[in-house]
Amino acid sequence: MQKVRIGEKEYSRTVIKNNILKVYKVSADYERNDWYREAHNFGVEVSSFMKSFRKYNITVNQVLGVVSALSPLKEWEKNKEIAVDFILTGDCGHMGANKRKARKILDCDGSDSKILEILSGPKTSRFYMNMMYPDGTGVTVDRHAIAIAIGRTATDKEQSLTPKAYEFIEKCYTMTAETLGLDPLHLQSITWQTWKRIK
Repeated sequence: MQKVRIGEKEYSRTVIKNNILKVYKVSADYERNDWYREAHNFGVEVSSFMKSFRKYNITVNQVLGVVSALSPLKEWEKNKEIAVDFILTGDCGHMGANKRKARKILDCDGSDSKILEILSGPKTSRFYMNMMYPDGTGVTVDRHAIAIAIGRTATDKEQSLTPKAYEFIEKCYTMTAETLGLDPLHLQSITWQTWKRIK
């Protein structure tokens, strides 16, 4: 498969790879950090902190599952803040369906399989796995990754990817990362941070 439809337009692998490279080439040194490892460490810190209060026995998996459940349309600093609020209080403002998923994650056995079953969506599931296993290979195709792939901010329709389009973009990130000698996950995090600055 050499092309995929995103919204109303078809995109080739070459176009998407070139758009990813364009953003990567303007990344700053500070944007080349190991972002997913830092996110994993955040989960470890929150889990340890919560366990210091005897009534909170929350695993790293559960912390990062809650982070992922509450992540749609949230910038990272806000995402972390509301995740901690939710773990401590059981609430974090509106976001009904997301909060229901977060509650189920806190109530489950904390296994990857159960958390992924609760998250269910490809973006939040992949985001969880990338934070939990920062040495993994999959890529989180969120609204920023879609925008990078098509070279501009994506419309709501363009953000509603088919499974085929999600996989296509993910493979484009993987192929581009190989040409740069990077892990796909690292490339995605670099371009994500850069895009937020330049968009």
